[in-house]
Amino acid sequence: MPPKKVLHFSEIKDVLSEARQKKTLVVGSLLIEGQWRLLSLRVYGCSDNSIILESQSPCQEFKHHQPIGISIHLGHFKYLFDSTIQKTDEMGPFGRIFLDFPDTIEQVERRAYHRQPVPRNTTVKVIFWHRGYLDASDNEPAENYWEGILLNLSAGGAQFEIKTSHQEYFKLGQVLGIQFTPMSYQKPLLLESHVKYVNGQPSSRPFRIGVEFLGLEASPERRADLDRILEIVAEYEKTNQQA
Repeated sequence: MPPKKVLHFSEIKDVLSEARQKKTLVVGSLLIEGQWRLLSLRVYGCSDNSIILESQSPCQEFKHHQPIGISIHLGHFKYLFDSTIQKTDEMGPFGRIFLDFPDTIEQVERRAYHRQPVPRNTTVKVIFWHRGYLDASDNEPAENYWEGILLNLSAGGAQFEIKTSHQEYFKLGQVLGIQFTPMSYQKPLLLESHVKYVNGQPSSRPFRIGVEFLGLEASPERRADLDRILEIVAEYEKTNQQA
């Protein structure tokens, strides 16, 4: 898998112009009161100093100078960068967010976001814990953390198995902290995620959870974690092809 490509000013403008013309999806991620919020956005315009994004929802709660991560889905690539909010405007049912123009953005092949199975004869244990409650009440699960087995991995998320007896503790949209060591010689990865799907099996089989990673484009430190995941996915792919 090719490494990420770094784009600069004129190339960034070309990406934004194409995204505006095609009305392509832009995902923003930012922290609101300690919780990740994902926004569906569109490129409205840009200047030499700012990027204007249109939101389908109001923007009053977003703060001046607040950090935000941006992911643009365009063709065979995703374009990632972090920025800060200059200001927001309310335009009827829509909101507009003005961002600082980034120095660089990173181009990543979208195939890196396709799940790659963990190679045979490799067992990767996952530790995970809730970053919220079991439901809308104060019914917090008793365990401090759970353990599972990683099944597959991509730049965008992962799937793992847990004991069927624990499936009642997990719901769609629930926020999880997860930690795993994808290869024995590496340091653990510590990531935030939310549950995208739960796949119930017959009672005699393990329970499966799919998660989407949160905030990997929102800062240079988080994108360093993304770099590690890209390397791991490439290594898994190479090992699987050889097998």
